[in-house]
Amino acid sequence: AAVQPQARVVAIDLSVASLDRSQALARAHGVTNVTHIQKSLYDVSDLGQDFDLILSSGVIHHLPDPAAGLRALRQALRPLGSMLVMVYGRYGRSGVYLFQEMFRRLGLAPETVTSEEILQIIELARNAPETHPIKLLPRFCAPQSEAETVDLYLHPRDVAYTVPEIYDLLDENGLALQRWYHRAHYSPRCTALVDHPFYARIESLPERERFAIGELYRAAVHQHIFVACRDDRPPATYEPDFAGDKLLTLVPQFRAGFIIGSRKDGQPGSEGRLDGHLFDELKVKFDPTQSHVLSLIDGRRSIGDMVAMLQRAGDAATVRTYLQGFIKDLWEFDFVYLKFPG
Repeated sequence: AAVQPQARVVAIDLSVASLDRSQALARAHGVTNVTHIQKSLYDVSDLGQDFDLILSSGVIHHLPDPAAGLRALRQALRPLGSMLVMVYGRYGRSGVYLFQEMFRRLGLAPETVTSEEILQIIELARNAPETHPIKLLPRFCAPQSEAETVDLYLHPRDVAYTVPEIYDLLDENGLALQRWYHRAHYSPRCTALVDHPFYARIESLPERERFAIGELYRAAVHQHIFVACRDDRPPATYEPDFAGDKLLTLVPQFRAGFIIGSRKDGQPGSEGRLDGHLFDELKVKFDPTQSHVLSLIDGRRSIGDMVAMLQRAGDAATVRTYLQGFIKDLWEFDFVYLKFPG
């Protein structure tokens, strides 16, 4: 709302405390384009409005009926709109669920747990055996508050998803996956699998199967953030075709958090990474030619413009083929967005 003051934002929540907190933040930052309404997500259609963008972070996985929640949001989404959703990931939270089960067996519940017991929960998780999967994500071992500890380890309703389950959930509720917010967390192309003899077999599979394999291989994605749209939205409005002529009309723009600097190995060129990636190995070394191409990306030039600027380095067909592959890699590693015309 603060970044897009011309937008009209509606914030709904069942919790009065959450709405009060949001209203206080809006006042503190001089934000005046947000309307706050106490309402269940299930009843969003009662607003009588539809939206270009819907944000739902950390809500769907706590609902008694997640599918009904998604259907309600789909009803409020415009035909060309998008929905940014965060739900828990099953494999990356496996350590959390082991502790949840342990605390349930101990009779600990959010309604009755004491402050002393919360401190004991934190101490137990922090000093878990090194072999415990909770150690994969140290942030789970040190919650920042009593409320966060209770939400993490004692929440009575906590549904986590795998990649195939997310695809199925969307398919069954009139939605389509527009893109993973961090595609590189799932893409086998962005893992050591790319150098394995199985990689050719992986690449022959449909994308949802490839990404399921990427999730299984990494085993540490604790939350899934993805963009969904209505299943009747034309894929050509959001899926880049890296082999077609329309690619030339797309405009690459660096994502917020993309960091580029000198190569650590002392070789010419540069090295890039995205602040926000879970995995340290998602760093890419660029040679001098690639670094020069990166310097042309300004959020205004189309890929066609870049082809024209680089033609002196080779014939147009060769330059185009090179850029198609390089831009696709940047997109695969989440370093760039590709803006569609209009």
